[in-house]
Amino acid sequence: MKKLCRRGRPQKDSYRPLHVVAVVDDRDAQDGEVCFQFRGANRQLLTRTFDYLIGCGHGIAQRVTIREAHDVIRRIGKNLQRIEVTLHEPNFRFASLSDMKLLIEATLKRLHPCHFQWLNLTKFFNF
Repeated sequence: MKKLCRRGRPQKDSYRPLHVVAVVDDRDAQDGEVCFQFRGANRQLLTRTFDYLIGCGHGIAQRVTIREAHDVIRRIGKNLQRIEVTLHEPNFRFASLSDMKLLIEATLKRLHPCHFQWLNLTKFFNF
């Protein structure tokens, strides 16, 4: 139960909802790597999300690499940053690519309130 303020209303949630945009680059799926790119989510949130989904290597992949990437295009004087998550040796017997997308979205929403949107590559880089 939330604690009430002076005026009798509940306090506002301290979380600010995020707007997360993501894309899947599965061109290297045959090589044993699937790459997800995110905008709007911080590195700590993605680390917690993929630690939960990977587990001890028995989840959606054997291991994960999370790194920050920068766009070449500068808009309004700001360099747009994105976080690139690479799944090494994805376990497609555990979950297909569409199921992985659903699991990632559900885990992100469980850990932090956010609006989530999947885009294709051309829309993602022009967003």
